[in-house]
Amino acid sequence: MNEAAYREKAKLFSYGHILAQGGRVKMFKSPLLQAESGIKHGFSSRIGGVSTGCFSELNLSLTRDEPDKKAPDNFRILCASEGLSHESLAVVNYEHGNVVLPVTASDAGRGFEKAPFAPCDGIVTNERDITLVTLHADCSAYFLYDRRKKVVGLCHAGWKGTLARIGQNAVELMHSRYGCEPGDILAAVGPCISQRNFEVDESLGLRFLAEFGCESLCREGKPGKLMLDIEAAAAISFLDAGISPENISLMNVCTYGTPELLYSYRRDNANSGAMAAYICLI
Repeated sequence: MNEAAYREKAKLFSYGHILAQGGRVKMFKSPLLQAESGIKHGFSSRIGGVSTGCFSELNLSLTRDEPDKKAPDNFRILCASEGLSHESLAVVNYEHGNVVLPVTASDAGRGFEKAPFAPCDGIVTNERDITLVTLHADCSAYFLYDRRKKVVGLCHAGWKGTLARIGQNAVELMHSRYGCEPGDILAAVGPCISQRNFEVDESLGLRFLAEFGCESLCREGKPGKLMLDIEAAAAISFLDAGISPENISLMNVCTYGTPELLYSYRRDNANSGAMAAYICLI
């Protein structure tokens, strides 16, 4: 998509977020999705949990070496604050790829009390009684909802998944599996590292320019480096999948630049916890 075409469509996106307080926890919500009565969704901040030190407070990482392993307790706090059943949670088994899997209520608990999914960075469902979960510490969360067919999807997308168009794959799976029409799907991108703080090798930036065709995805950085906008690349992928620009929402929150609310692996390396995104039908 060329620059001019993208700029015209981007005028129709919705931008911004709601920072909602639920009990002890603060959650980022998309205004576009928050207006829908058929779903719950959210992206956690680091506020409201029981982790300490560099992992304080609501660290939801299931793999990082927090000494006291507080993630299970933090997930229960999150569920209580958001009115979710802990038993309904199912988390992607991410590998920074573009695989998206359909799931059912029988998959509730996968990655928690049950065995993990096969490697995947996205999951979709048309069933209640399962809450889709992804984990993040700079990578984007893609929230998808077809209010006509009552189907939800959630993806974890770093630069690899973005470049491999995981968002488009999720939309195509929703269409082939559940009969969703792209024009009926709402898509929101959660907090992620912003272009201002995401420095990449020039060769990688040029791959994004070749794939998505929009010059503003990259800005000049240090010699041999470019500053990459993965949020805009996600939006282009949704547009190319057939989602209407009026149905695209970008939260515009930088994980790297918001240390008081969000973890960032690029900023803090091994001292970073993780946030969780979730979506479910109600």
